[in-house]
Amino acid sequence: MAAIFTRHGFDVHENVSGFKGGNIVAAFGQPQARRVHALQFETDASLLMTTSREKFIAHISREGMPERAEENIVRVRQCLREVLTTLPLVLAAVHES
Repeated sequence: MAAIFTRHGFDVHENVSGFKGGNIVAAFGQPQARRVHALQFETDASLLMTTSREKFIAHISREGMPERAEENIVRVRQCLREVLTTLPLVLAAVHES
Protein backbone atom coordinates (compact mmCIF):
# COMPACT_ATOMS: atom_id res chain seq x y z
CA MET A 1 0.00 0.00 0.00
CA ALA A 2 2.80 2.40 0.91
CA ALA A 3 4.57 1.80 -2.40
CA ILE A 4 1.41 2.52 -4.38
CA PHE A 5 0.70 5.81 -2.59
CA THR A 6 4.35 6.86 -2.80
CA ARG A 7 4.40 6.12 -6.53
CA HIS A 8 1.44 8.50 -6.92
CA GLY A 9 3.32 11.30 -5.16
CA PHE A 10 1.93 11.07 -1.64
CA ASP A 11 4.05 11.23 1.50
CA VAL A 12 3.58 7.99 3.42
CA HIS A 13 4.27 7.41 7.10
CA GLU A 14 3.99 3.86 8.37
CA ASN A 15 3.24 2.63 11.89
CA VAL A 16 2.51 6.06 13.32
CA SER A 17 1.38 5.84 16.92
CA GLY A 18 -1.42 7.86 18.41
CA PHE A 19 -4.36 6.83 16.22
CA LYS A 20 -7.16 5.15 18.15
CA GLY A 21 -7.85 2.70 15.35
CA GLY A 22 -4.31 1.39 15.66
CA ASN A 23 -5.40 -0.57 18.71
CA ILE A 24 -8.00 -2.36 16.60
CA VAL A 25 -5.39 -3.24 14.00
CA ALA A 26 -3.05 -4.58 16.69
CA ALA A 27 -5.81 -6.52 18.46
CA PHE A 28 -7.48 -8.11 15.44
CA GLY A 29 -4.70 -8.29 12.88
CA GLN A 30 -3.23 -11.72 13.58
CA PRO A 31 -1.66 -12.91 10.33
CA GLN A 32 0.47 -15.67 11.89
CA ALA A 33 -2.08 -17.07 14.32
CA ARG A 34 -5.35 -16.71 12.40
CA ARG A 35 -4.38 -15.50 8.89
CA VAL A 36 -6.27 -12.29 9.64
CA HIS A 37 -4.60 -9.22 8.19
CA ALA A 38 -5.48 -5.69 9.23
CA LEU A 39 -4.64 -2.47 7.46
CA GLN A 40 -5.39 1.05 8.61
CA PHE A 41 -5.39 4.00 6.25
CA GLU A 42 -5.40 7.59 7.52
CA THR A 43 -5.31 10.62 5.28
CA ASP A 44 -4.58 14.24 6.01
CA ALA A 45 -7.90 16.02 5.44
CA SER A 46 -6.08 19.03 4.01
CA LEU A 47 -5.26 16.90 0.95
CA LEU A 48 -8.95 16.62 0.17
CA MET A 49 -9.95 20.28 0.39
CA THR A 50 -8.70 23.57 -1.00
CA THR A 51 -9.39 25.77 2.03
CA SER A 52 -7.72 26.18 5.37
CA ARG A 53 -9.09 24.40 8.42
CA GLU A 54 -10.65 27.63 9.68
CA LYS A 55 -12.39 28.34 6.37
CA PHE A 56 -13.53 24.73 6.19
CA ILE A 57 -15.16 24.98 9.62
CA ALA A 58 -16.78 28.29 8.64
CA HIS A 59 -18.25 26.71 5.47
CA ILE A 60 -19.61 23.74 7.39
CA SER A 61 -21.07 25.90 10.17
CA ARG A 62 -23.01 27.81 7.48
CA GLU A 63 -24.21 24.45 6.12
CA GLY A 64 -22.12 24.93 3.03
CA MET A 65 -19.67 22.62 1.37
CA PRO A 66 -16.17 23.94 0.72
CA GLU A 67 -14.48 23.32 -2.59
CA ARG A 68 -12.85 19.92 -2.74
CA ALA A 69 -9.37 19.19 -4.06
CA GLU A 70 -10.67 17.04 -6.91
CA GLU A 71 -7.22 16.24 -8.31
CA ASN A 72 -6.07 14.75 -5.00
CA ILE A 73 -9.35 12.92 -4.52
CA VAL A 74 -8.92 11.30 -7.94
CA ARG A 75 -5.35 10.30 -7.01
CA VAL A 76 -6.48 8.77 -3.69
CA ARG A 77 -9.23 6.81 -5.44
CA GLN A 78 -6.75 5.49 -8.02
CA CYS A 79 -4.38 4.40 -5.26
CA LEU A 80 -7.17 2.60 -3.41
CA ARG A 81 -8.24 0.83 -6.61
CA GLU A 82 -4.66 -0.37 -7.08
CA VAL A 83 -4.46 -1.51 -3.45
CA LEU A 84 -7.70 -3.48 -3.76
CA THR A 85 -6.49 -5.07 -7.00
CA THR A 86 -3.04 -5.92 -5.67
CA LEU A 87 -3.88 -6.99 -2.12
CA PRO A 88 -5.36 -10.43 -2.89
CA LEU A 89 -2.28 -11.33 -4.93
CA VAL A 90 0.08 -10.19 -2.19
CA LEU A 91 -1.83 -12.08 0.50
CA ALA A 92 -1.91 -15.25 -1.60
CA ALA A 93 1.86 -15.05 -2.00
CA VAL A 94 2.33 -14.47 1.73
CA HIS A 95 0.24 -17.50 2.62
CA GLU A 96 2.02 -19.75 0.12
CA SER A 97 5.35 -19.22 1.87
